Amino acid sequence: MVFAAQQTQVLTPLTVPGPYRSILHRWKDVVAAYPGRPALSSAGVSYTFAEADALSDEVAIALARALPAGEAPIGAFVGHTASGLIAYLGVLKAGRIVVILDAHLPQERLRDICSLAGITACIADDANLDAARELGDFMQTVVALDPIVTTYDPAAPRQRTAADTAVLAAGLARGGKDATGIVFTSGSTGRPKGVIQNHDELLNDAMTSGVSFRITPEDRVAMVLPYGFAAGAILQFVALLNGAGLWSFDPRSGGIRGLISWIEQMKLTTFNCTPHLLRSLSAALPAGSDRAGMSPLASLRMVSTVGEAVHGRDVAAIRPHLPASATFFNWVGSSEIGTLAVHEIPGSAPVPDGTVPAGTIVANKEVILLREDSSVAGPGEAGEIVAISDYMSGEYWRDDAANALRFSTFTDGRRVCRQGDLGRFDENGDLVLLGRADAAVKVRGYLVEPSEIEAAFLAIEGVTESVVLTETDPPAPTRLVAYVVQEAGLRPHSAAALRRLLRLRLPEYMVPGTIVQLGALPRNERGKVDRRQLPPPPARVPNTGAMDPRQRVVADIWSSVLGLEVEMIGLEDDFMALGGDSLSTEELLVIVRERFGVTLTSTDLLESPTLREFARRVSLGSSALPTHPDVVTLRSDGIRTPLFCFAGAGALALTFLPLSHHFPEHSMYAFQSHGLEKRAIPDQSVESEARRHLGMIRILQPRGPYLLMGHSYGGLVALDVARQLIEAGETVELTALLDTYLPSSSDAMRDAVVGTAENRRRRSGLAWLMHRPIAVPFRSQTLPPLTDWPRHFRSRTAGLVFYPGRRQFDAYFDHSIISSRKYRINAFPGKVLLVFADGNPDGVESWSPLLTETPAAVAIISEHTSLLREPHATELAAAIQAELSRAQQ
Repeated sequence: MVFAAQQTQVLTPLTVPGPYRSILHRWKDVVAAYPGRPALSSAGVSYTFAEADALSDEVAIALARALPAGEAPIGAFVGHTASGLIAYLGVLKAGRIVVILDAHLPQERLRDICSLAGITACIADDANLDAARELGDFMQTVVALDPIVTTYDPAAPRQRTAADTAVLAAGLARGGKDATGIVFTSGSTGRPKGVIQNHDELLNDAMTSGVSFRITPEDRVAMVLPYGFAAGAILQFVALLNGAGLWSFDPRSGGIRGLISWIEQMKLTTFNCTPHLLRSLSAALPAGSDRAGMSPLASLRMVSTVGEAVHGRDVAAIRPHLPASATFFNWVGSSEIGTLAVHEIPGSAPVPDGTVPAGTIVANKEVILLREDSSVAGPGEAGEIVAISDYMSGEYWRDDAANALRFSTFTDGRRVCRQGDLGRFDENGDLVLLGRADAAVKVRGYLVEPSEIEAAFLAIEGVTESVVLTETDPPAPTRLVAYVVQEAGLRPHSAAALRRLLRLRLPEYMVPGTIVQLGALPRNERGKVDRRQLPPPPARVPNTGAMDPRQRVVADIWSSVLGLEVEMIGLEDDFMALGGDSLSTEELLVIVRERFGVTLTSTDLLESPTLREFARRVSLGSSALPTHPDVVTLRSDGIRTPLFCFAGAGALALTFLPLSHHFPEHSMYAFQSHGLEKRAIPDQSVESEARRHLGMIRILQPRGPYLLMGHSYGGLVALDVARQLIEAGETVELTALLDTYLPSSSDAMRDAVVGTAENRRRRSGLAWLMHRPIAVPFRSQTLPPLTDWPRHFRSRTAGLVFYPGRRQFDAYFDHSIISSRKYRINAFPGKVLLVFADGNPDGVESWSPLLTETPAAVAIISEHTSLLREPHATELAAAIQAELSRAQQ
């Protein structure tokens, strides 16, 4: 289609109140002013304003001819495309209310929406025609969109009848408080609730957000928000009614990489998204992207987020990829209120700490804050947010009870909306959101706001997302439960470590006693956290009796190590379930040795995991309850083939405990270096350590088939155990090497565990000499740098000297590194699963020449030492179980 490209009239700025009472009246003026400018674009298609206007007229006429008479809303079952927006405009021009039916929604939810909205007819594109018809009785009439938009010829337009003209006139006659669409959001009852949008609301939002974002006809606006999302419906009119074009892309199907390429290729200027999508985008952008025009986002002049709280760290993460002049906006509102506030952070402004404020209240809207007694809160005081405006939602669709609860009218006629959100105005007059009024709970007599705890979690390095809920089960006290996501490429904090860090920011009563670590938070179709899909927290074990003096002392030790209030620890609580890990276990055993003079090992804790059992073991002393120094029984009640695990260099067998929870049908045993916890001379080679462990394996399981796995250095031990078993005629069904490095990469393995900054730095002057290997005259070898001599001394004396605290594990770590360097892998004849974490230099291509069978391989986004810990343990277990199933078929 070809329409005149020139501007035919001057487009005056959009003002509200003003000359327009209808979206379509303003649309007509934009079309007249910019007929040839691109209005709607998506993959492979683009429509100018004139083309979009003509095509949406045709859609409106076709709908009127096909639809039954009446006022019932019309569904638009369309993809995230330019033609999908043509359908949206066409429904409005037909004088009907539009409801977006999103293909990403489950069929059952779509049926709920159709039922609640009273939809019996829809327009659908080719990709969604079959799905629309599968809605059954709900969808009595389905109009095909594609034949309308593909067959229209502007050079030979169809002759319009009087009825056609009357249809378009009826659409233009609607305005003001007349409904334009219904947006369905998640309801507290579990069923979606419909929020009505109207002409006045969308016109005002188009004006206020257009002014805030400084939208002009020169802008190329990225449309990644779903059309059925309230902010998506608003954004399309923020762009179109200010003369800017929309470029549609759905990252839910196109992916983040595709999104990055699309922004770069289309040279888009504005990008509005959810905070979750922004974080995904920042993480996926190529390293080295800078402000010199090399970034794929170099064309963007502004970025905004909407839908959830956004944090300073999110702004800091995206900034290096944007032009120096690019501005960030926090765009705040709701389905009921529309746009409420905007906060701008110029590219040169400092990034705020914590949550970004909601910002300045937009034109034609007012906010007051009310105390619990409905009196107005004072300056700086928190209160419930009450929005006052004639430019808000047209209330809930067919829900009188919800309307009475949320909407009302002042005596002067102004409309009021109370959504139950808390806020305050800061010293700059910006609105700061504080969470839900109904989310605040009493914990030990204190009023606690979960959003404040969530913000404290996000202030911890490496934590990317958090949700805090409360669990109340009278007569038990209210329990705070935190769900935490940590950055995959970093070593995650344990639950105990997170609690200790929270204590630096929050009072004791605000520190959650239960922390559940997840790989990602569940989200609904709008990208918001779906709290109903969060996994249940671990069951609360009742406290069964008062503690005796020794139990009370042990409880105090657990309290200090785990970062928990001692009152939160019961006799039947499990140390690991409360957030303990290998580091906190080490700290616990050191304190027990200092306090009671009793030397215990991690095996003692595993065999006596509850406070009651552990206090008893402390009372008896370790000599009364001997255990094997090298092997830990993680599970002994399995009915399937046992799993034998081998810990990494200097690591406790305890590190496999999180993984053991995912194999309930298998007995599971974990091995650690000889002498690590009880003084003994360690094995001097991988082969000798494998022989020692194999002797115990033969006692535990005399005959095969065998299942073996080893982490890091333990993978080499597992490989040699497997070799010795195969040479003895036994069957090894699986050998899993969990981020194991080849012997030639032992230095890289040390870097992965200790850190490259310490091992690879090169300095000048005397420091440079201290870090430089020392050549020995008349010999081909070199001595290690002077700075490494203490480490090498410890590695040579491991087992001869029992070092205090962490240095004992360091000594065994370095001793194992020396053993790994000497190990040689011959052609291994068994089945191998290779699991790679971040930074492993040895890919499948490096291992394949050493293996006679093609290995299975899995990559997990995890830091090396964190692979066995949650949330990565869940993904790792799934990979191992899948390979076990294949191996046993």
